[in-house]
Amino acid sequence: MHFADRLFEKISKTTCIVLGIDPNFSLMPKILLPQSSSPADVKEALVGFSKAVIDGSHGLIPAVKFQSAYYEQFGSTGIAALAQSIAYAKERDLLVILDVKRGDIGATSTAYAKAYLAGYTELPGGLNIKSDLEADCITISPFLGDDSLQSFVDLAIKHQKGLFILVKTSNPGSKTLQDLVVNGESVSKKLARLIHQLGTEESVGKSGYSCIGAVVGATYPEEVTELRKLMPRAIHLVPGVGAQGGKIETTKANFNSDGKGAIIPISRAVTYPSDLDLSLEEYHRVVGDAVRKYNLLLK
Repeated sequence: MHFADRLFEKISKTTCIVLGIDPNFSLMPKILLPQSSSPADVKEALVGFSKAVIDGSHGLIPAVKFQSAYYEQFGSTGIAALAQSIAYAKERDLLVILDVKRGDIGATSTAYAKAYLAGYTELPGGLNIKSDLEADCITISPFLGDDSLQSFVDLAIKHQKGLFILVKTSNPGSKTLQDLVVNGESVSKKLARLIHQLGTEESVGKSGYSCIGAVVGATYPEEVTELRKLMPRAIHLVPGVGAQGGKIETTKANFNSDGKGAIIPISRAVTYPSDLDLSLEEYHRVVGDAVRKYNLLLK
């Protein structure tokens, strides 16, 4: 099934909130911390945190967003933990968004797209080698130009996966490049036009939305309305709610008049409670309660 169709089907049973999984040992409850610095204990802790977040929010959300960097910082141990965490999310029937923000020249983009979207690489002799990092959707950077995006777009369409391309990100420094005016229009608006062009009929599902979406941060609500008009068929991934200062109430501008068109990832504000002495059962309850709280604010 088309990525957007799968996403909206799950949203119809849950919420537009996506739970971000960013394992930070400095912030998580003590019960989830590694017992030592050994690779086995670090991997167990990373996977344990991922599972705890998923179990605490299960039935309340349509998808999880793994921030790859928080796993990659631990090298091959972290990558193995990420693969295991992705597998667990799929077992729990959640869509998996992998936040990797990849972007490179064509051949390298193709390799990234094979790893994350196709889920395999076919060798000249016909042998297929699988990737355990296959996700339903990934984030990518457009700043090497339109040709750097084509491999991602082609494989996303072929394998019914999704893309979220950076347009207006939630960080304060985004204005350095994204707000630059070139020939009378900001870079963000030019990117929005490009995403609309990439979202051809071939990329559009029965829902009327393309599998080619955009990252549009919650911390700049004044710019959202125009970006939404420029990308009517694109789903917005709207980071920045919570710890970065964005307000979930202002994300309504990211949605179309049909009430669709955006998902709101929330990470630290849900997964890192002030009480670090919680039991696992208590932690599950805190995560679930936080998701419910934000869901009420969104309505």
